[in-house]
Amino acid sequence: MTVGAQSSCVESSPLPFQGMGTVELQPYFTPVLRRDLMAAVNTTARSLGLRAASVVVLDALLSCLPCRDNRTGRDGLITPATLLTVYAANDTLCFRARGITDRQLRRHLERLEDAGLIRRRDSANGKRFPIKQGGKIIGAFGIDLSPLLARSRELFDMAEHHRQQKAELRGLRARLQKLCAECLALTDDAETLALLDAARNSMRRVGATVAIAREMIGRLSAVLSELLVRAEDCNNQPRGPECQHTQTGQRTASAGQNVRHKEPVKPDTKETGQGTDRWFSMTHIVPFFPDPPRDLHSLQRILFDFGTMLGMRASTLSQAVVSLGLIPALEALNRIAGLIDDIIHPDAYLLQLVAANRGHTAPHRKQGSWR
Repeated sequence: MTVGAQSSCVESSPLPFQGMGTVELQPYFTPVLRRDLMAAVNTTARSLGLRAASVVVLDALLSCLPCRDNRTGRDGLITPATLLTVYAANDTLCFRARGITDRQLRRHLERLEDAGLIRRRDSANGKRFPIKQGGKIIGAFGIDLSPLLARSRELFDMAEHHRQQKAELRGLRARLQKLCAECLALTDDAETLALLDAARNSMRRVGATVAIAREMIGRLSAVLSELLVRAEDCNNQPRGPECQHTQTGQRTASAGQNVRHKEPVKPDTKETGQGTDRWFSMTHIVPFFPDPPRDLHSLQRILFDFGTMLGMRASTLSQAVVSLGLIPALEALNRIAGLIDDIIHPDAYLLQLVAANRGHTAPHRKQGSWR
C-alpha cells in the first residue's frame, strides 16, 4: 500500500518537488497522542542509544506537528492524515529544545536519524519549507517523522516490557539486600564481605539487569546456606576458634567497616511494655516491620535492612550502632525516613549525626531487650 502510494505520488508530482514529504508517502499507524509517544521514547531511550538531549530534540520536533485543537488548545491525536514532515527553522527548533545551539541541534538530528526515528527530506538548496497547492499545504521539505510513528507500536511494547523489568528488578534488589543483611549477621569473613560489596555495587549501577540480580541472588543464597550449616554445626559442638565469627549476631571490632557490638542480653523482669511502646513510636519503620523485634538479633536485622532501603552503607550503619547505640541508631533512622524528601544523601546525614555524637561525652545508652 505504501509503495504504491509512493510511486503514484512521484509520478503525479512536478519534478522540482520530488523527494518532499507528503501524506501519501507516510506509512499507516494507529493514531497516538504526542505525550504518550514521548513517554514511550523516554522509557526506551537507553535501549535506542539516545541521550536525554536527543530526546528533547525529538520532543521539539513533535511539538511542531499540526495536531493541536485550535478551540481547546490541547494536543489532538497524531494520525496518518497528519503531515509528519517538520519544516520549522533551526532557530525555532533550538528554542523549543531548551536553547541548544545550532551545532548541537545538527548533531542530535544525526543521532536520531542513525537511530531510525527520523528521515531528512532536503530540498535542492538544503532549506526547509512547505509546498502549497490551492492555498493548502500538500507537502514539505524538512525532517520527516514517519519512521518514528511507524515504530510507535514497537516503542509502546518496548516501554511496557521495560516497566515490567524495572518492577521485577526492584523486587530482586530488595531480596538481595535482605540476603546481604543475613550474611552480615553470620560472618565477617573478608571473602564474603567482598562478595557482598560486589553484589551491592552491581545493583547500584545504571546498567543493572534482572539477569545480573538473579545471578547475585543465586550466589548469595549458596553462601548463606553454607553459613547457616556452619553456624548450626558450631552450635552443636564446643565452641572453637573456627566458630567465633559464625555465631548469629556476634561480631568483633576487627570486622573493618562492618562493626557491630554485642552485649549480653539480660532478662529484665521489670519491663512493663515500654520497649514495645518505643517500637510502635517509630512510625516510619513499623509499616515495613509490623511485628516488634523479639531480641537484639532481630533488632539488628531490622536496622540494617531498613538502613539499606534508605541507601545507607553497612559501614555507616555499623558506626551509628557503635557511636549511638542500637536502639538510638534505629530511632535516628526513623527520623531520617521522615525527612527523606529533604535529605539528599541519607548516608552522609547519618555520618554527621555520628560525628556530632562523638564530639560530646554522652552517657552510654543501654541496649535493652524489647520484651
